[in-house]
Amino acid sequence: MQPLVRPFQDHAPPDVRHVAEAATVLEIREPELFRHAYRWRYERDLDERLLNEAFGDYLLRQRVPQWVRDYCRRVLNLAAVGQLDPRDFGVERPTMHRPRSSERQFASLATFAALVVYLLFFA
Repeated sequence: MQPLVRPFQDHAPPDVRHVAEAATVLEIREPELFRHAYRWRYERDLDERLLNEAFGDYLLRQRVPQWVRDYCRRVLNLAAVGQLDPRDFGVERPTMHRPRSSERQFASLATFAALVVYLLFFA
């Protein structure tokens, strides 16, 4: 996942690099990181107007709000010592769907039926 801002250039401020690094570690995009950071700090959702203002400042002026800096610092510190659990920061990783046994049985039966039809009519 590539960050929206390419912060790894020499001229990027450390705060901007930290946002991109934390987003990469959490495997989310920067706007989502802003949402999670706000929820982590204030225990409520970030409204779209404030997100647009804060994220616009980040993209255009390379300004990072304090609540995002604190969030990124905490994420990166825990990641550095191998103790990061993204769920502690509101990030749920998608889980792989494992088919139930009834789904596997249906898939097996459908495959077998298709094979029988093929053998009866096309072989």
